[in-house]
Formats: sequence, structure tokens, C-alpha cells
Amino acid sequence: MVAQSRSIQILDPCPEEHLEERARSAALSSMAGKVIGLLENRKYHADAFLHELRHILEQDYGVKKVVYATKFSYSAPCAEETLDALVLECDAIIHGIAD
Repeated sequence: MVAQSRSIQILDPCPEEHLEERARSAALSSMAGKVIGLLENRKYHADAFLHELRHILEQDYGVKKVVYATKFSYSAPCAEETLDALVLECDAIIHGIAD
């Protein structure tokens, strides 16, 4: 006779105990001449939305440069390296989601 044992793994959806607080930046007085980051979350149509937004930012608002980045998955937090790179290069970042 073979004995079988079963186990269940329970995941705790609660946030971690230590929360990192980040300060909000001051609002931009204008977007003209600025570098704007667009962060896509990989949801359906997010890329189409952000590509259209890129065009509008450049044509209508005089944005100097748009930096485009993509998260690995819409359900996971953005990689710290991606956020750090955007923060270093951009005057403002827009996180675009869609469905």
C-alpha cells in the first residue's frame, strides 16, 4: 500500500509590512521642450493608445522627446531598473493602461 500526502500552498495577498513612500513631483508648467516617459502595462490596446498619445504630445504639446517603456506583465509591479531609467531621463511619466 502506498501512502499519499497532499499539501496546499496558501498565498497571502496582503501588502508587505514596509511601504515605501515617494513624494509627488511638482506639476509641469508646460510640456513644451520636455521629455515624457510612457509606460505601457501590456494590456490589450495599451500600445495603440500610447502610440496615439505620443503623436499628440509631440504634435500638439511640443514635447521634445518621448521615451517608451514596457512592463513585463500588467499584473506585476514594474521592474525597478525600468522605473529608475525613466526617472533619470524624463521630466514626467505617464503610466498607460487599456482593455
